Amino acid sequence: MGKARRVKFRHLRTEELWLESRMDGRPRRVLRRRNSDFEVHVMTLVMTVNGRETIWLLADRRLSYRARPPKEDGRKVMFLETTDGVAILGYAGLGATALGTEPADWMSAVLRGRNLPLEQSLGVLAEATKKQLPRHLVRISGYSSAAHNVVVTAFVGNEARLYSIDLVFAPDRKNYQFRYTRHVVDNPTSARARPPRLALGGTGGLYLDRRHKNWHRSLLRLVGASERGQVSHYAVADHLASLNNEVYSGIHDKSVGPRCIVAWRHRKEGIHGGGGAHQFYTGTTRDTNSSGLPSIANGMDVQALASLTMAHMSPLLSTMLAGEPAKELDVDELNKELGRLPDKPDENLR
Repeated sequence: MGKARRVKFRHLRTEELWLESRMDGRPRRVLRRRNSDFEVHVMTLVMTVNGRETIWLLADRRLSYRARPPKEDGRKVMFLETTDGVAILGYAGLGATALGTEPADWMSAVLRGRNLPLEQSLGVLAEATKKQLPRHLVRISGYSSAAHNVVVTAFVGNEARLYSIDLVFAPDRKNYQFRYTRHVVDNPTSARARPPRLALGGTGGLYLDRRHKNWHRSLLRLVGASERGQVSHYAVADHLASLNNEVYSGIHDKSVGPRCIVAWRHRKEGIHGGGGAHQFYTGTTRDTNSSGLPSIANGMDVQALASLTMAHMSPLLSTMLAGEPAKELDVDELNKELGRLPDKPDENLR
């Protein structure tokens, strides 16, 4: 196995879809920028793994606050299925707005109702991020700079890809840098440009990279064994959760929590024929309930549809399990509520 390629968002060889630096209100754009220096330190742990058959994303669930204890129920992950691909999005930075909106839910609302190819979908999200995130990031107190990074592992057709959407404020909170990028380890113009096998984000990613030098070898061996059918996908998920737990136990600033989410998706034309799953963890133990995550499929809000349908079905199932007479599903009421679900994009981050 060749040497693993890890991304820390520093000295990257990238295909810059677009980059903008806003200094004193004057933007500039650069196309196909390479070897850019864009390192940021934001609280959380997010990691992606690009395999030949499966893509993986790990994100911890801690939401940190300066003046009160952290919460351990964040959902820093969403799924995106488009006309030409599938992606898992995770992020480090803003965990929730002052009103409690999590970026995962907001990203889902931005992409709702848009049936677009994957890169175009990410471009829409990038523009919305540039417009909406700054006013929330500048309110984060107690840190020299504010930043938000969305990491996207994806299959476009049969090709694995890695993207990021990055917004970083200067310490004075008046200027920022922004970019939407595809990361590759070869020449970006090459037809065989490959993504890095691993990407790390947040303070947890920095901790792993600096304190544990060989963790990536065992992880990639396990991913390879999974793709050969020698171990289950849950074995890989368990291993990723153990890495999150190591970071939680060792990192001094407590910016990474004990709970995490591991998500994976398979290549549609691969040996698994698409699909995937996700698992919630507390420490290294699988949670018994891994609730739904924001998910958009060809513009359709899958999570909203599933949640509403389950709300109607769960009482019926409970009645059946209790041995009571079965009740009929009120199809008319279900259809009315389905008709009231939002189906248009909403870019306003509240």
